[in-house]
Amino acid sequence: MKIEAVKAINIEVSAKCNAACPFCSRRQKIRPYPGQLITLADFKLLPASLIARLRRLTFGGNFGDLCCNPDMVEIAAYIRQVNPDIILEGDTNGSHGDPGWWQALGASFHKGAMVFALDGLEDTHHLHRRRTDFHKIIRNIKAFIAGGGTAQWQFIVFKHNEHQLQAAEDLAREIGCRRFYAFASRDFNTDLQPPEILDFRIKRDVFSGRRKKLNSADRRAHCRPLADGTLYIAADGSVHPCCYAHLMHITAHNKKFDFIGPLVEAYQDRINFKTRPLADILQGSYFSEIFKHAGDNAYCQIKCNRYRKETRRQLVLRDRFFD
Repeated sequence: MKIEAVKAINIEVSAKCNAACPFCSRRQKIRPYPGQLITLADFKLLPASLIARLRRLTFGGNFGDLCCNPDMVEIAAYIRQVNPDIILEGDTNGSHGDPGWWQALGASFHKGAMVFALDGLEDTHHLHRRRTDFHKIIRNIKAFIAGGGTAQWQFIVFKHNEHQLQAAEDLAREIGCRRFYAFASRDFNTDLQPPEILDFRIKRDVFSGRRKKLNSADRRAHCRPLADGTLYIAADGSVHPCCYAHLMHITAHNKKFDFIGPLVEAYQDRINFKTRPLADILQGSYFSEIFKHAGDNAYCQIKCNRYRKETRRQLVLRDRFFD
């Protein structure tokens, strides 16, 4: 993969998180992955010429939250300075930092959106988003919007909060969010039970079911990083074609993707942008080996078949856009 082909980056700027959600991937780690950060100095190791021509940059992540990175405001401002037209996106629990911090961050997110995770209202949100504060998140959303940012409200549905969907949607509109959308959790337990009123489908079942229906011509994975020019950069500095490659190395919870662990172990000292030029990483053996396996790998076929966008749309229970 050539660096000139990169059009979008998903970057985990923090491996730290202030929340303690029961089903988070942080609880599935089998390999050490402490609280690393990508600092502003680290970020500037990425070629400015690359940042200047990116279409989109997403602050996502497998294990951390962007609000736990003290350099986040400066990183976003730097990107916006280098590329005024870039679409900046992110997802966060929004329960760390003060309003001034969030207002300053909002100034860089007038193109794109920040997704705030609020799984209920005052009396239910904390049942899933543990160690977060509903009122603090609402306060921070308002500050983010006041700073010029575009905010969206994401609502994960359980039995205990499904009756609050309409009230949450109304509140999202009232405080200035541009979008409200909801989907069911990917996991449940005795405390966090599945919805009873809403008709929903389990994410893993939908993806697996779609793969089984594919004919032989369609079954080969349409590798998104290769086709669309996207990258994933983890907070430890390691560079991967997608977030799943990094996730499976740290958690190894899906045997369908078991080829990835040995590859990362073999090349991990050569795929870190903090110590090696990004262009060299993309042209190295790690990326070529993954692309060689991806087309026929069962996990890649589930996640990246040609119907992936249609499949994801089936999971959304409610999706509202506001003017």
